[in-house]
Amino acid sequence: MHKGDLSNDFQPCLLVVFEGLLGLPPRREGHGKTWRIRKPSIREQVANYGINMLLLAKIRHTPYPVEVVTFLGPEYADAIEERLDDQHALVRRVWSTTPEELARIHITMPDVAAIYDPDARRAFATYGSLGRHLLPENATHLGEQ
Repeated sequence: MHKGDLSNDFQPCLLVVFEGLLGLPPRREGHGKTWRIRKPSIREQVANYGINMLLLAKIRHTPYPVEVVTFLGPEYADAIEERLDDQHALVRRVWSTTPEELARIHITMPDVAAIYDPDARRAFATYGSLGRHLLPENATHLGEQ
């Protein structure tokens, strides 16, 4: 709102990659033979990821809306969204894509201000000027140039 008039401007949003940044990969328990009776469900697989609490706190205090992107698949996006809802994360939405598809479609998304990815090659080579390399331990830099 500017001088009592509603604004049609886009509010910039930040895209955060789940794997390796917001969701810390599960540690491998033991290197010996493990026998499983059944394959874990998608919810159980997502539950094995640790949540980066430092980044989650930064998301709660950033003035920009945040969207979470996963490269695991659409069925994982639903499970991740439920997990983040349980953590009371202030995330606009969780959606699934591939790095290549995100590189193609981010050009047509005028509200995206930055794409945060823990993989430096993807952050710089794939997403161009919107790519930001962010490591889990440096999560306090979310939203900075």
